[in-house]
Amino acid sequence: MSVDRAERTGEAAAEPAPAAPEQARPRPEGPARAGPGGSGGFRRWFEVHVASSVERVSMLAFAVFLLGSILFVPKFANPVNLGNMLVQCTDLIILACGMTFVFMNGGIDFSVTAVLALGSVTGAAVMQHGGGSPASVAEAIAAMLGIGLGIGALNGLMVTRLRMPSFIATMASQLIFSGAALWWTQSSTIGGIPRSFLAIGRGRVLGVEVPILVMVAVVAACAGLLHRTVFGRCVFAVGTNHRTSRISGIPVRRTIFQLFILCGGLAAVAAIVMTARSGAGMPGLGKSMLMDIVGAVVIGGTAVTGGKGSILGTATGAALIIALNNSLNLLGIEWYVINALKGGMITLVALLGVVQAKGDV
Repeated sequence: MSVDRAERTGEAAAEPAPAAPEQARPRPEGPARAGPGGSGGFRRWFEVHVASSVERVSMLAFAVFLLGSILFVPKFANPVNLGNMLVQCTDLIILACGMTFVFMNGGIDFSVTAVLALGSVTGAAVMQHGGGSPASVAEAIAAMLGIGLGIGALNGLMVTRLRMPSFIATMASQLIFSGAALWWTQSSTIGGIPRSFLAIGRGRVLGVEVPILVMVAVVAACAGLLHRTVFGRCVFAVGTNHRTSRISGIPVRRTIFQLFILCGGLAAVAAIVMTARSGAGMPGLGKSMLMDIVGAVVIGGTAVTGGKGSILGTATGAALIIALNNSLNLLGIEWYVINALKGGMITLVALLGVVQAKGDV
C-alpha cells in the first residue's frame, strides 16, 4: 500500500506545472480586438448605446434625414418652410402624446379624429351663437375639452367594464361621433370665430407662435407624468403585465380608464389649436391624420404590446413623419409613394422592436 502511494506521489510530482491563465497571455492586436477608438470599439458602443433602443434609433434617423433634407432638398432649409413645418408638428405631437399613453397598455384609440371633428364644430357653434364674446370663447373651450374627456371616458368604460377590445370600442366611437359631426353640420364648416380665439392658433408670445408653446407644454407635462410620477410607474407596470400589477395592488381598471380620458383630453387640446389656426369649425378636421398618429408612436419606440415607450421618442417620431412629408412634397413625389415609404418605415421600426424583444428574453 505504501509503495503504491509512493508511486502515485512520484507521478504527481512528475506532472508538468499548470499552464498560465488564459487572461495572462498576451493577445494579438487586430480588428476584432480594436480599442475604444477602433472600429470594433465604435461598433460595440453603437450596439449598446444606440441600436439597443428604438427611441435612439429614431432620433438618429431623424437627425440624418433632417441633415440630408437640408443639404439636398431645394427650399427645405428656407426659414419660412421650417417655421411652417414646426407648426405642423404641433398637432401631430399633441395627438401622438395622448395615443402613447393608450399604446402603453397595448391598446389603441381610433376615436381621436372624432374628437377633433365634433369638438371643432361644437366650439365654433358655441362661439357663433354667443356672438364671439369672451364668455362664449371660454364656453367653447370648456365644451371642446368636455367632449374630449367625455368620449375618452366612454371608451374607458367600454374597455374596462364591458371588456371590449380597445380597437372595437374606439372604432365604434369614431364612427358614431364623426358621423354626428357630419350630420349636425351637413358637411359644411361653421365660421364666425372671434379674434380672441384665433390668437390661440395664430398669435405669438415673445416672437414664438402660441401652438408651439402649447406643444412644448404638452410634451413637458406628459413626459413628467409618465416618467416622474406614481401614475407613470403604474402605467408601465399595467402595460407589462395586468395580473402581476393586480396582485401588487395597482388599480388596473382605474389606470386604463384614466389612460383613455387622458388621450381624449389631449385630442381636445389639439382640436382647440387646429380650429383656431383654420379659423372655422370643420366636421372633417384631421380625418386623414390617424395613420400618422399611430406611425409617430410606433416610430418613437412605444411597444404595440405595451409596457415600453417614451414621450420624447413619440415627439421624435412625429417630427420625422412631418419632415418626410414636407421634403418629399418639395421633391414632387406623389402622395401614394409617400404613404408607401411611411408604411415601410413603420414596418422596419416594428421589426426592430421585435428583434430587441427577443434579445431581452
